[in-house]
Amino acid sequence: MDLDIIKRRIEKRVKSAFAEYQAQEDVQTKFAEPAFGYISTIHPMFDTFFARGENDHPKNIWRPGYTMIVYYIPFAEDIPRFNEADGTPNPAWLKAIEESRWLAMKVNAAIVEILTKVGRIYSRSSTMMDWDHEKHRYGWNNNIAGYLAGIGTFGPAGSLITEYGYGGRVGTMMTDGVYVKKPETVDGAVLDAEFQKVMTACCYAGARDVHCSQEMIAACPGGAIAEDGIDRGKCQAYCETINKADPCPQMCGRCFGFR
Repeated sequence: MDLDIIKRRIEKRVKSAFAEYQAQEDVQTKFAEPAFGYISTIHPMFDTFFARGENDHPKNIWRPGYTMIVYYIPFAEDIPRFNEADGTPNPAWLKAIEESRWLAMKVNAAIVEILTKVGRIYSRSSTMMDWDHEKHRYGWNNNIAGYLAGIGTFGPAGSLITEYGYGGRVGTMMTDGVYVKKPETVDGAVLDAEFQKVMTACCYAGARDVHCSQEMIAACPGGAIAEDGIDRGKCQAYCETINKADPCPQMCGRCFGFR
């Protein structure tokens, strides 16, 4: 079967699952239609992120996987990420995060449905809540796949910035189907430069050439941002006050709009 046909079938089924979810009366958040990308699990940048301790490797998660199907579900509305006057997180923002997680589960099921019909095997990449408290990151970071698949670029605290802005959810599924070309070999110096570029864009303390504005510093309710970058431990500590099990920066997100 033509590979582009399979991709079109996946995307069509995902969009129908998206419409079904959005039509539910109890769903409060409005989402824009998902964007798609495809990336090889042997992309050399996965090796680089793994070697630098920033992400698990797709092949460690599921060895048969060759193609990673990546999707991005944007929030359709500009939901304020700022806290309420009493310091509590904006309920609409947290609701959007929760409902996007449920929507991602339905999208995963839609992808599985098509892969099963065409005789491919598959695996989830993560539980979407596999936060590593010691490393201050997810075991598997969907945003890295979104970045490598060309869906968006990195922003503060590891946020993914797309044409829709910073509000949304990235999801991934792996399959043994070969739906992308084999990646080219890349020089190690080029890979290292790309990795450093990402760390700088994330504004992490210790990365090269990071400078955070006073406005960005003042926006952080956890005191995790200084001129030389974001302290990931302090960021996690604050986000734990919002969600102990899943203290990712998105739970707060107040720094995401700064560049």
